[in-house]
Amino acid sequence: MSFLSGFFLWALPLAAVPVMIHLFNRRRRQVVQWGAMQFLSDSRTKKRRIWRVDDLILMLLRAALVLLIVAALARPLLHSSWLGGGSGREVVLVIDTSLSMSRKLERETVLDKAAEQAGLLLDELGDGDTVRVLLASNRPLWLTPSSLDVSGETRDQILAGISKLQPTLAKADLFAAVQLAVQVEPPHTATSRTIAVLTDGSRHGWQSDATAAWTGVRRMIENAPVPTSINVLELADGEGLFTNLSIDGLETDRKLVGVDDQIVIRTVVTNRGPESSPAVLLNWEAEDEPLGVSSINPLEPGESATIQFEHQLETAGVFEIRCRIDRTDDLPADSTGALVVEAIEKVPLLIVQSEEAAENRRSDADYLLAALGRRSDSSAENDWESVFHSSVHTADELESLTLSDYFAIVLVDVPELSQAAVERLGEYVASGGGLWITLGEQTDPETFNALFYNEGDGLAPMALGEIRGDPNNREEFDLVHPPEGEHVATRLLGDTQRLDVDEVRIYGRHQFQGSAERNNVSVLLRSGRGQVLAAEKYTGRGRVIVQCLPIGLSWSNLPLCHIYVPLVHEWLWYLAEPAVAQRNVQPGEPLIYSQDVSPTASKAVLHPPVGDPVEILPILEERREVFAYHQAFLPGSYSLQVNPESGSPLKIPFHVVRDVEESNLTPLDDSQRALLVQAGGLRFTSDALEVPPGDAVEVRREPVWSLLLAAFLLLIVLEMLIACWSTSRRFGYRTASA
Repeated sequence: MSFLSGFFLWALPLAAVPVMIHLFNRRRRQVVQWGAMQFLSDSRTKKRRIWRVDDLILMLLRAALVLLIVAALARPLLHSSWLGGGSGREVVLVIDTSLSMSRKLERETVLDKAAEQAGLLLDELGDGDTVRVLLASNRPLWLTPSSLDVSGETRDQILAGISKLQPTLAKADLFAAVQLAVQVEPPHTATSRTIAVLTDGSRHGWQSDATAAWTGVRRMIENAPVPTSINVLELADGEGLFTNLSIDGLETDRKLVGVDDQIVIRTVVTNRGPESSPAVLLNWEAEDEPLGVSSINPLEPGESATIQFEHQLETAGVFEIRCRIDRTDDLPADSTGALVVEAIEKVPLLIVQSEEAAENRRSDADYLLAALGRRSDSSAENDWESVFHSSVHTADELESLTLSDYFAIVLVDVPELSQAAVERLGEYVASGGGLWITLGEQTDPETFNALFYNEGDGLAPMALGEIRGDPNNREEFDLVHPPEGEHVATRLLGDTQRLDVDEVRIYGRHQFQGSAERNNVSVLLRSGRGQVLAAEKYTGRGRVIVQCLPIGLSWSNLPLCHIYVPLVHEWLWYLAEPAVAQRNVQPGEPLIYSQDVSPTASKAVLHPPVGDPVEILPILEERREVFAYHQAFLPGSYSLQVNPESGSPLKIPFHVVRDVEESNLTPLDDSQRALLVQAGGLRFTSDALEVPPGDAVEVRREPVWSLLLAAFLLLIVLEMLIACWSTSRRFGYRTASA
């Protein structure tokens, strides 16, 4: 027994006060011997003996009342088992379900070994112990959210859940998992807690360099409501030999292409093993149909090879293109890569020009339309030789148009727009639209800065200053610095072997002011002197490009150069891409698909890479049905089937990108383990349930002062009843005798 307020125990001698009063009352009369009294009846003597017993009982009750009130004020704590409560420990099993747990160990995977080890740990637990299971992947997920009492039934239940686990393509955020296991409230009956981490021992996912974060975990352990220890059991030999060729993701410059357009897909194959790999083949396929084969030369340990594959999408639709290494190794989960691309038949564009330019026979918009493929011998707006279909309107008509009908909008040297039109453009870009603003002689810098820059809060990435150069002087000009290929929109433009970017002459231009070094601003083109010619800004889901010179011939010879058509096409593809739903996303980003409102009730079923299908109901937004899923935390391929009960359901693929470093099976080294032990309080051991040596495990004690107060009130009532009864008998007898 222990006390929270032991100071009050100094009042225990007060329990002697009722005893002293009782003894004093027995001696307060002096007995005088009188001979005549011997002839009286001795009946009163018998009554007095009974009264003495009553007085003794009252004395004991009053002494007990003093003891109870003093003990209640001292607030005692009793061992929980004395009160019928449990006295076991809680065990939290943290099981790593990341990609590296699919590594093969002879006849089983590391995850299979973790399931076996979990069964052995459950067998070691006894009556009074409790257990819960936490899965560690991209984010921690409870397999058993509440702590279960250990019994034959719960063992079978937990083992059944563990046996169904599958390795995912996710990385293991072991820091987040350990932190959650420490923070969760232990059961009321637990006297201690052991967190057993079952993992393969790979370095990635431990955040071993986050010393401050692990120090915070150690503080939580020290302040935990019950003694807590963290034991890490590594189930794979990190120093052993293994083979692993990994596909480190697929990428392409454009995930949105036109029908019959050529698409170039790149992937990086890395030898993650400690020995050289042989030459292998890389198989490409789409919708389970083979597309072709690429060869991979032998790779030394740690060496990578970049593979390019070209493919032509002949029909419109959304396609998942996959590649697979034609060889089995010890980590087969990363031998496959995927990328979702979409082919469309038409890209609707809106070109806005001034009223004056619309009346001009050869305006800047005409050069743009020619680059987009409008036939020169046709006046029909829909008579195009390319996938780009443009509508041309004046600035006055902008407010009456439905902007969501267009993938991108081009403002061709528009002198001024109303504030309402600029606000509509802002909403359009924020929802995923693309905006390309080309400046010229009709652009007033002061008006532009007020409407589009707005001190950095507007659509424009940078403010405008004075015009540089003389458009009428063709003897002096600026050159264009070839882009270095870092940006997707300019990657093809820097090829001076095939394109003549170095032949572009700029005779006049607007000058950007300030610095472009902001998080949402990037530079697409610079002059030979390093001046910004085109800058981009992200706004919401959309993109804005501002070009400081006209798209026509008035200030440069750009339309006369071979680079003109590729520049127009690449920038418009880049601007149009966010208008289409994103099919390749990062873990945690939403999966969204929308369609026109169906006359019948619609629903969709999403098939994740691991787990059961999820039914999704649409949300109505602006005459569209939107299906959204916000729990795509696991990497891999997802398939959305719209109206699956119909004869031919629509299937939309999505791909959640995985962390390529999860393929790195390099184990923790001694220094990293030492840091985790010192900073985080972890223990790397072969016994996941081992109690740290020298740590005294304190038992859980329960407060009982409320019971003592209840007993105090009960004894007061009992003392009053006995006192009233004794007084009634005693004085009632005297009255009767009188």
